[in-house]
Amino acid sequence: MHWIFLSPEFPPNYHLFAWHFRELGGRASGIGGPPPNELPPHITQALHHYIGVEDLHHTERVIEAARILANQLGRPDGVDSFNEYWLPLEAQVRAALDIPGPRPSDLPAFQQKSLMKAYFQKAGLTPIPGAVARTFAEVEDFVHTHGLPIIAKPDKGVGAGSTFKINSPEDLKRFQQAFRPGYLLEKFITGTIQTYDGLVDKNGRIVFAASMEYSRGVAEVVNEDTDIFYFVQRTIPADLAEFGPKIVQAYELKGRFFHFEFIRSTEGTLYPLEVNMRPPGYPTLDLFDFAHDIDLYRIWAQVIHGHEVPELPPARYFACYVSRKTHIGYVHTHEEVLRHLGSHLIYHAPTNPLFRAAMGDYHYVIRTHHWEEMIELASYIQRRLIF
Repeated sequence: MHWIFLSPEFPPNYHLFAWHFRELGGRASGIGGPPPNELPPHITQALHHYIGVEDLHHTERVIEAARILANQLGRPDGVDSFNEYWLPLEAQVRAALDIPGPRPSDLPAFQQKSLMKAYFQKAGLTPIPGAVARTFAEVEDFVHTHGLPIIAKPDKGVGAGSTFKINSPEDLKRFQQAFRPGYLLEKFITGTIQTYDGLVDKNGRIVFAASMEYSRGVAEVVNEDTDIFYFVQRTIPADLAEFGPKIVQAYELKGRFFHFEFIRSTEGTLYPLEVNMRPPGYPTLDLFDFAHDIDLYRIWAQVIHGHEVPELPPARYFACYVSRKTHIGYVHTHEEVLRHLGSHLIYHAPTNPLFRAAMGDYHYVIRTHHWEEMIELASYIQRRLIF
C-alpha cells in the first residue's frame, strides 16, 4: 500500500501519520515545499521517498511529483495533508491520478457553510437560520427579518478570519465598508462552542469519538485579540453523541477524520455550525491522545491498512490547551505558572506564529481527572492584572 503525504513537515506533529503508516508496512511518500536536505531527520526517516516542489501552490508541480512517486512506489492508494488549507490540492491530485477519496466536485459540501445546512437537515438537525448575501441590500433584508445581532462570515473560509458580529446599526454601517459578495449571514446565538470529533474506518464505522469545549468563540479571540482555553471533555454530552453520528452518516464518510462544530445556547439547545473533514488543527489532535492515553496517529494508520481497531478507552482526563498573548498583562509569571501546574503540566511551548491570532503567543497543555481543578489551573494561567 502506497500513501502520499502532502506537507509532511508541517504542522510538525503530522509526520507521525507517515511514521506509523510506514511502521505498519506501507510505502509512505511525501511532497512538500522544502528540498529534501532541509527536512528534519525524523521526517526523512518517516518516508520512503520525498520530493520538494518549492511551493505547494504550484499545483502542476505537485501533480507531476505525485506521478513520479507513483512510478517509483506504485499507484497511490490515498493522499492526505490532514489540513483544511490543502484539501483542494489533495482533491486535484486524486483526480489527476485516479486515487480514491474526495474529488474537487465533493469539496463544496465540505467547505461551504451554506451547503452544510442541507446535510444537517438530512441528518434530522435544525441549523441556525442563515442565507448567503450577494448584495448589501440582502444583508439589510436579513437584518429586517431576523433582527440584530447577526454573524457575518465568509461562506467558504478557514478559521475565524473576516468574521463580523453585528450588534447595532452602527456595526452594520461599518460592515458595509468591508462587505463582499458571498458572506453567510446567521442569526447570532449566545452560547458555548462544543465539538464532536472522531475517526471513521473504511466502512464508515466510528472507531474514535470525542468532544471539546471552548472558553470563548474563536472569532471573538481573533477579532478582540484575546486568549483562549479549550479542553477535551471526559464524557461526550448525550445530544452530541446522538447528533454527531447522524452527520457522519449524512456525509457517508469513510476512512477519515472529522471535526464538527456546534453551539450550545444559554437555554441548552444544540445547533450545528459547520463541518471539517479533517482532524482539528494543530496541536489539538494531541489533546485527544493525552485525554484517552492513546495514539491516534497509529490508529489512523491501522484504519487505512484495514486492521481491526479494538474498542478504545473513554477519556481518563480533561486535557486542556491554555494560551497567553504577550500584549496581555497576567498576574502570574511563567515561572509561577510552571510551579503551580506541577505534575498536571504535559508541556509548554511558544505557539507557531501562523496560529498566533487564534491560538496565542505561548501555550500550556495540562490534564487532570477533575473539571474543577482544570478550570482552576486554566484560570490561574490566564488571570489578568487589573489596572
